[in-house]
Amino acid sequence: AMSGRDAFSRSAMLVLYRNVLKLHRRVLPQEMRELGDSYARNEFKSHKKAQIGQIKSFTKEWKEYVYTIELQSHKGQFGRDLDSSKMEALNDEQKENLHRLQREAQNKGEKET
Repeated sequence: AMSGRDAFSRSAMLVLYRNVLKLHRRVLPQEMRELGDSYARNEFKSHKKAQIGQIKSFTKEWKEYVYTIELQSHKGQFGRDLDSSKMEALNDEQKENLHRLQREAQNKGEKET
């Protein structure tokens, strides 16, 4: 059985996941949104069984992601720089995914011009 704390972290993650998808829907161009959504889906799915400590840093990173995207949407730019301290905090796999997302986003942008 899940402890109350686990249940809390699960529901907190679900809320965060919904916020990420809502944000994507609001600010991302269609093709970036599909990419972003599937990236988020995979990440959240893979953290379903994570330990509470992992979940804490995971949710922190995604909250920062939401914040970064929000900021960028106000400036009208996407996939620009996550500051270097944030990049260092991401593990290699996440970095790779992020770079892939950014590359894809740039490629899409270039095709449209």
